[in-house]
Amino acid sequence: MRNLAAPTRLARCLALASTLALGLLVTSCSLAQGYPLSEMAPEINKTLSDGTFVITPGDQLSITFRLETEWNDEVPVLPDGTAVFRGIGSLRVANFSPADLRSLLRQEYREKVNLDDELVVAIVEYAPRTVTVLGEVEAPGEIPLGLDQNLTLVQAIGQAGSFAKNSAWLSSTLLLRWDAERQRMIYWEIDARPQHWTGEEPVFLQHSDVIYIPNTRIDRVGIFVDNFIRRMLPLPIGVAPGT
Repeated sequence: MRNLAAPTRLARCLALASTLALGLLVTSCSLAQGYPLSEMAPEINKTLSDGTFVITPGDQLSITFRLETEWNDEVPVLPDGTAVFRGIGSLRVANFSPADLRSLLRQEYREKVNLDDELVVAIVEYAPRTVTVLGEVEAPGEIPLGLDQNLTLVQAIGQAGSFAKNSAWLSSTLLLRWDAERQRMIYWEIDARPQHWTGEEPVFLQHSDVIYIPNTRIDRVGIFVDNFIRRMLPLPIGVAPGT
């Protein structure tokens, strides 16, 4: 009797999961999704940096005083986004522009250096600039941006091996961007299906952007069934669901 009860209970669980999957599939067709990529491009591109690189881990910084040269220094930006400056110690510098860091250093050095002295902050060696593509793509990871910063969202998806055709929910693609001016993260939900790829203006990316393509709701149900039903209640050998 135990051998008969187990498959009956499993069959009920699988039937319930199938019903849930069908319900989510129907529901997902009516859920709101992102605005088309071609329509979002002007709004997103307005938030691009003005061409000035922000500081990132791996950069080499030059700190130069015109008069009090004993404070001159070259410092690396460490993996945690900090740099150690002569006489003042560790400061977080990642995502600052050189001009913003100059203002910060003038405050930090105000009791050590004549504030009338000229201070120049420059990036003398650049770490690679990248964007990150995650989620339902064939090869998720970092994509080199290049110094010309002309990589588009569609190109980045292509360089990540393109989207997974059976599981990618392109109409709910997320683009996350660090707003250096306001010092906060901003994001957009975008309908990035191929029919929206040919617009007058592409979406351009900048360093540290993250693209996330989620999996479809029906794919999530499949993962749920596999992880929480089939593995927890394995089918007895020779017994099929519903028997």
